[in-house]
Amino acid sequence: MGYPCPTAMPQSARLLVPNSVTAANIVVGFLSMLAAADGRFELAVYLLVLAVLLDTFDGPVARRLNATSKFGQEMDSFSDAVSFCVAPAFLAQRAMLQELAGLGVVVSCLYLVAGVFRLVRFNLTSDAHHKARYAIGVPTPIAAGYVMAAVLMRDHISALIGAVLVLVMALLMISRLSLPEMRGRSLVTYAILVGIANYLVVVFRPNWYTIGWWNLWNVVILLLAKGEDRRLQRAESSI
Repeated sequence: MGYPCPTAMPQSARLLVPNSVTAANIVVGFLSMLAAADGRFELAVYLLVLAVLLDTFDGPVARRLNATSKFGQEMDSFSDAVSFCVAPAFLAQRAMLQELAGLGVVVSCLYLVAGVFRLVRFNLTSDAHHKARYAIGVPTPIAAGYVMAAVLMRDHISALIGAVLVLVMALLMISRLSLPEMRGRSLVTYAILVGIANYLVVVFRPNWYTIGWWNLWNVVILLLAKGEDRRLQRAESSI
């Protein structure tokens, strides 16, 4: 007995599934801020990790159900603003930058504005129905991931170093740097999934060794993406 085709579902039901995942992302981001306000910084990080996972899979779910829409894209952007701009900025200020007083607030605000700028630029240049091969500027979930890692390592770095890292992430979000996205069943996609697993190890075993391995694997992903692009260019030129 075969399974029903996802596209046989009513349109309203198909749209509800990915939008519910996105709504859960917004709720989790808000809960993370509540945890940070209460001084439970590790819990705040764990909640944002859940937000990253929700953000990773809401798009693929929408495309699998043929439920992509401009509404969904806008809602996803708002969820990213909450979970990967406001929440990390607030978490960084509370967990690492408070001793810098006004400077810490300024740094957190710069990160917040840079993240929103990046989201607006993405909305103006992206197609809700097709996944781009490359992201322009570091995506907000990745920038948030680095801020979260710094929060977990806050006892091993100074507040000034934390502020520098937050500023670097802000600059990378608004940069023109091209980073590979998941590309269906490709080597780059599998490498990115391994990178997510590596990051989970960082979250639950934060130390310089796990952070070093995670960053090394990120370099591997970039090299694999570059190699895949060269192979595609050779294949296209030979047609």
